[in-house]
Amino acid sequence: MKLILNSDVKSLGRKGDIVDVAKGYARNYLLPKKLAVVATSNNLKSAEELQEKRKLQTQANNELAESIKTALADAKIVISQNTTDEGTLYAAVSNEQIIDAIEKFSGYRLQVGQIDIENQVKEIGLHPISIVLGPDAKFETTLEIIPETK
Repeated sequence: MKLILNSDVKSLGRKGDIVDVAKGYARNYLLPKKLAVVATSNNLKSAEELQEKRKLQTQANNELAESIKTALADAKIVISQNTTDEGTLYAAVSNEQIIDAIEKFSGYRLQVGQIDIENQVKEIGLHPISIVLGPDAKFETTLEIIPETK
């Protein structure tokens, strides 16, 4: 059964994609939850328009991602924090602190969901972080935590 997705469905496709799924999956899951609509000629036209818009938006996001990437290329984002004598932090570094540091360094303001850290940062030193600007735009940079001078 051919359907057009109304929203992103994990492991199936993104909004506006035309997908072919089993009838039971369509009738029992996708259609009742309004995650998809049946692919009619009118719906296909609107899906094509949506895909064109998405292409333009993806292109703009990629350009923004490249400019942010060049601004942060080979750079360390430095944050100073209060530490114990052993080198651990009193409080973990939050995504908001990282975003503020990136904004001071590069002038670009990111959103909280765009920062991806594997583990919470609770020690001084270098920590890898990922910045995700879209499904195709992701890059790595380094976060350096230094002890705050008194």
